[in-house]
Amino acid sequence: RHTPHATRQTAGGRRHATTDPRDTMYKTVLIPVSGKNGLVRAKAALAHARRLSCGDIVLLHVFEPLPQIVGGEAHAELLAEQKAKGQTLLNTVMADSNLSAEHVRCRVDEGTPAETIIRVAHEENAELIIMYTDGRDGLQDMLLGSVTERVLRNTDTALLVIRH
Repeated sequence: RHTPHATRQTAGGRRHATTDPRDTMYKTVLIPVSGKNGLVRAKAALAHARRLSCGDIVLLHVFEPLPQIVGGEAHAELLAEQKAKGQTLLNTVMADSNLSAEHVRCRVDEGTPAETIIRVAHEENAELIIMYTDGRDGLQDMLLGSVTERVLRNTDTALLVIRH
């Protein structure tokens, strides 16, 4: 069962639940798509986005920055390979979505996931970010926090978090 929650940050920095996000229409919705359960989650997020968006949907795949020790032609090849993998993932989501390419844009960006999601949301003027979470994924998430938590703590864009 999917349980959607939208949050906003108050002037005092505290987060609180907003009215049901399904009551609002957004012009631009951003959906980050990862490789981990990416297709299943992206399809479900697109279903939510279709109901919430009266405009564009942006699908975003973020891949981690490449190591600085790799340079020159090898760096360019690895970068092209990562971008191609991300684009293939997004193309698969698009093909399965039955959405018009006219209203869906795909982006593949390099960077740390949470920071890149927030940056792209601003660049695309997204009014809503839709993300899935399945809770803690292990010790690393307990120590550093999940990507969803980091986006929640640092964005001023409305965020719909769906626990899967």
